[in-house]
Amino acid sequence: MRLTAIDNTTPMQRLEIEDADWEKLSAPEARRLVTLLLAARHFEERILLLDKLNLVHGPAHSSLGQEGGAAGCIAALPVDTMINGTHRAHHQCLAKAINALYDEKFDPVATRRLSENMREETRRMMHEILGLRDGWTGGRGGSMHLRRAKLGIMGTNAIVAGGLPIACGHAFAEKARQGTKMMVSFFGDGAVHQGATHEAMNLAALYRLPLLFFLENNRYAVSMSIEQSTFQTQLLTRPQAHGIPSVSVDGMNPYAVWLAARWAQEQILQHGGPAFIQADVYRFYHQSSSVPGSAFGYRTRDEENQWRQRDPWPQLKRELLARKILNQADLDAIDEATVEAVEAAYQSCVDGSGSAARIRTELWPDVATVDDDLTSDMSEFEGVTFSEIEDFAPQQLESLSFIEAMPRVVRARMQEDDSIYIFGEDVANMGGGTVGATRGLLEQYAHRVINTPITENGFCGLATGAALSGLRPIVELMYSDFFLVAGDQLLNQAGKIRHLFGGTASVPLVLRTRVPGHEGYGSQHSMDPAGVFALFPGWRIVAPSNAFDYVGLMNSALLCNDPVLVIEPQELHRIKGLVPKDCSHYIPIGKARCVAEGSDITLLATLTMVQVCKDVADRLGVSADVIDLRTLSQRDIDYDTIGASVKKTGRVAIVEQTTRGASIGAIIADEIQRRFFDYLDQPVKRVTGRWAPPVVSRALEAAALAGQADVEAAVEAMMADSGLAVSNT
Repeated sequence: MRLTAIDNTTPMQRLEIEDADWEKLSAPEARRLVTLLLAARHFEERILLLDKLNLVHGPAHSSLGQEGGAAGCIAALPVDTMINGTHRAHHQCLAKAINALYDEKFDPVATRRLSENMREETRRMMHEILGLRDGWTGGRGGSMHLRRAKLGIMGTNAIVAGGLPIACGHAFAEKARQGTKMMVSFFGDGAVHQGATHEAMNLAALYRLPLLFFLENNRYAVSMSIEQSTFQTQLLTRPQAHGIPSVSVDGMNPYAVWLAARWAQEQILQHGGPAFIQADVYRFYHQSSSVPGSAFGYRTRDEENQWRQRDPWPQLKRELLARKILNQADLDAIDEATVEAVEAAYQSCVDGSGSAARIRTELWPDVATVDDDLTSDMSEFEGVTFSEIEDFAPQQLESLSFIEAMPRVVRARMQEDDSIYIFGEDVANMGGGTVGATRGLLEQYAHRVINTPITENGFCGLATGAALSGLRPIVELMYSDFFLVAGDQLLNQAGKIRHLFGGTASVPLVLRTRVPGHEGYGSQHSMDPAGVFALFPGWRIVAPSNAFDYVGLMNSALLCNDPVLVIEPQELHRIKGLVPKDCSHYIPIGKARCVAEGSDITLLATLTMVQVCKDVADRLGVSADVIDLRTLSQRDIDYDTIGASVKKTGRVAIVEQTTRGASIGAIIADEIQRRFFDYLDQPVKRVTGRWAPPVVSRALEAAALAGQADVEAAVEAMMADSGLAVSNT
């Protein structure tokens, strides 16, 4: 046996600053670097003071000690660079805000004052951290969720590594538009071990995205050291494994980081694809506290003192003075300007001093706005004409199966809107993906139909970021259960972003999920996702039961500025129905349809059970209102149509094929009884499958899911309780 080494040509390097490098730093560049560093430092000192006074509600993750890395990186890059980050981001965001407003004419030494725009953004960022109405996003984001898109701050994230796939999306959108902006995603050493980090690096390398991964290695994830977290403590092995060139650099030396950022920019511009910087930094205080980590026993005072001797500001100050790049008067002027801006921000939100300091009461948001901006106001639908099948003449219609309608409608919209991109596993292979949902699209739109690796969390996050940056992604999940793998990006990110950021962001994302039904795919491929997604009010949910409705609801989903879940029942794929030839009609989100009329009972049905309910009513000779709900997001359910029927029949059953635990019917039943209790002659009945998820066995699968016999039994029981007979024909 012989073992030979396998070469890895991806560079993994250490960047060390040399004396000659200082000649590359001009006085204007040095003033910019110092301004960003001092602004971040003084701002953090004020936030710690506010925290000590118990005026910061929630955590305030201080970055004191780390600000040299962020300032060095941001000062070196173009002012239109985009960034996102994680929960410890005050220093990054304030440095980015000031850099975005730092034009060539601005000179903090001459003015001894930051520009009015810089001072205003400093004030509004502090208000945001304190949860005040004049903050960047109305105080909803607080310390951990900071967004100011017009300054290139695309949103920070409280979920460790949660922002990295989203950063891929911003970079993807920029590349798709043939733009020139870079994206920088800041994260810490704790995030290195998250799967989302590796999925993001893989996608960035695969799609050659203009993305800089910036690792602030402060050596501790709360109290967990790197040595406690991983066997392989050389963190640059991670980007190397994904083919991403990387450098490590002394993050306590702001100018060394400045050089590293310029290296990364050159890598991205000249070679395409991402780059990676590991900046070794140190947070002087505990995770979210004004006391050092040694107070909790996971660090020693000696270690902390050694790192404090490498404090980035004194180091930079010594070098700039010794090399006569700037003089003491220059540094004093910049210090004065940044102190004044931060002090003005502090005074704008606090009354009193010391222990008597209080947040000014008039600055709190109006509590009546608590539910504002959960979803779009739907103004994007102004001027749209909504249609039902009866609105079309026979010659305008053609017979299409569900699966034939799927690519037809998407192609029609892609012809009109070049922001629509499709992402998913195998979507660009096999002549139309695994079921044919993209059939015929590749010939015309190959560059907009994107195969993804099996990384649901990664590509759903990428789609979320792309949507935030103006694209309209369609994400295909091969089976609906796979959304659980992408739960953070879909439910915690895409579904919450609009509200979290005070309506300043929208996520026009369409998520297509397949539900197999009686197809033998087992319990990990058969979940109806509506009940879970309904828990997150930022999502719209549509459930078409026929090809006409699929086209109309998909058109609305692609126009909507919210994330929309489109549930696709595989059992209906081959069922044909009439569809307008141009596939351009719209069905409103939030509008049910009465597909059969009667007076004895109301059957509220979804997906495959719509036709089952019609068939059962006919077979039993029951006069039934059969209502296809079509929209299942809680705030969109059509209770006007439901109420009109309940008032007429006095009895209602909610019919779903899915299992009892996954059912959305409990929510609907509760709402019906609250709204229409006086009109009910008996309790609302729910028809679902059993508790167990369906397994592969044909017999057990049939037992797990609701079917015709279950509907018949429920209808017969309800009619009998009311003394009404059924014919059983």
